[in-house]
Amino acid sequence: METIQNIYDGARKPKKEIGQFKLDFAYSQDAKEIDSGIKETIRGVKLSIMAMGIALYRVDVSGLFIDLGFKKFGEYIDHLADETGMARTSLYNWEYIGEAYIKHRSDLDKIGFTDSDGATKLPFLSRALEHHPKKEVFKNIKDMSLREFEKWSKEQIKHDKKYKSVKIKGSQLFVGNSPVVSFAEGVSPKDRRYYEGLLFEGALAVKNNEYAKIFRFYDEQEARNFERYYQRELKALRAKK
Repeated sequence: METIQNIYDGARKPKKEIGQFKLDFAYSQDAKEIDSGIKETIRGVKLSIMAMGIALYRVDVSGLFIDLGFKKFGEYIDHLADETGMARTSLYNWEYIGEAYIKHRSDLDKIGFTDSDGATKLPFLSRALEHHPKKEVFKNIKDMSLREFEKWSKEQIKHDKKYKSVKIKGSQLFVGNSPVVSFAEGVSPKDRRYYEGLLFEGALAVKNNEYAKIFRFYDEQEARNFERYYQRELKALRAKK
């Protein structure tokens, strides 16, 4: 009696691509397959910064590092850096590239953006969209060099309205006389103080026509160490101006 094998031979879902690069590993649900694809990309077996960035971002936000035996994404990055010899800062930068691509994929796909257009421009995309018209941004990210696009994305916006004060009253944060954020009931005091601090610094930056950016850290001690280094470097940078 002949055994009939249950093999599917119908239409198959097309492989995801960015330009000429296959992205199967970046969108895989298998943590080990993603991990293997990232390492192959770092070693130059497959050359696609965007594919690797997407994979790193998915390992982070989807918690796939847990499937690989790590408690924190930072531990996975440390392991990856040690195993491949790649700098941790480079790995995090590639994750930012993947994050930017995923968040703006629809618009980037419309203009046919690929690795060859300069994936390292992507971390500056959100900032450019805050400062410039959307149509102009997606034209320039294709046409400009990395240096040109980075500089253009950082151009300061002139604020017509000058705020006189930034303050927190009750459950609201005010800029001038206008409430910009209201906290819902049930937010814990600890969480509220944390979010108030972030919002307050952002509002002060707007008031002073400055630029505020949020950094992520493993823990409070690492944040404090960075703060000391940051203040020292900022003072040195401003002394050169």
